[in-house]
This record gives sequence, C-alpha cells and structure tokens, in this order.
Amino acid sequence: MKLNYNVLDVMSYSKLSKVFSFSILLSFCFAFGVMAQQLPNPQQQQVNDEFSDDEYEKFVKINMEMIPLQEQAQQKMMNAIEEHGIDVERFQMLAQAQQSGNITDVSEDPEEIAKFNEAGQEVMKVQEETNQEMQKTIAENDMDVQKFQEMSVAYNQSPKVKEKIDSMIGDLE
Repeated sequence: MKLNYNVLDVMSYSKLSKVFSFSILLSFCFAFGVMAQQLPNPQQQQVNDEFSDDEYEKFVKINMEMIPLQEQAQQKMMNAIEEHGIDVERFQMLAQAQQSGNITDVSEDPEEIAKFNEAGQEVMKVQEETNQEMQKTIAENDMDVQKFQEMSVAYNQSPKVKEKIDSMIGDLE
C-alpha cells in the first residue's frame, strides 16, 4: 500500500508569529488535501482575487480557529512517528523516497520500513480526523468549502489577497 506523506515538513517548526502560522496552516490545508475529492485541482483553476469584506473576515476567523487544530494534529503526528521508533526527520526522508517510488534507495531495512508504514497509518488517521474538524470549522462559520479553498488558493497565488489577509491578521495581534 502506497502512503502519501508529503506534508511532514510543516511538522518541524517551533513557535512562530501568527502570520507565519497562518501561512503554514494554509500549506497544511493543501497538503492534507482538505476536501480534495470535492474540488478541482487548484493549479488548473483560474485564481479569483475578488472577495467581499465579509468573506475576508470569515476566512481569517476560520483560519485563526484552525491554527490550534493544526498544532494539535502536528503534535499527534510527531508523537505517532516517535512512538514507532522513528525520528521525524528520518520519517520525512522515507516519505519523500516513497513518494518518488524509491524507498529502497533510502532504506533496505524491512523493520524500519515496517515501522515507517505503521507510523504512516497513524499519521493518515490524524490527517483524516483533522480534515473532518477543519470541514466542521468552515461550516460552523457559514462558509462553503469551495469558497474557503478558492480563498486559500488566492492567498497563495495573489499578492493582493495575501496582503489583505496578512494585514487583517496583523490587526488582530
């Protein structure tokens, strides 16, 4: 069974500013495929950078509520990895190698690969639970998932949207 661990680089940061955390959170959302099955590929869609003030306010509020969810998930994933006797950095190396189809280039130790797979299953479970919590948070704030995803894409690709959102977050500090 091929597992997907392309987001573990977000797990290795220490306490950072809210703006940076927000940026990490957006990366987290994309990397975990928040509702990916329901949405078009962000790289294939045109970036909309026209949103109402109400949409901006909801988007920022949702993301501020998601930061603790992301931090908890991150800690759970790190604990799951370490409980299986793998260093987080080593897990990341194995995950990257597996993603490219070359895990045996990084490890030929069947025991290490088994630990990696077991930890990976737990990581995937945490990801799924976190995705559900994120979807719930979006819905509780009266925004649909597609609009949230659209604004997330815009945040990452439109300097105009990024500047406005970062400014709103800065005002909250």
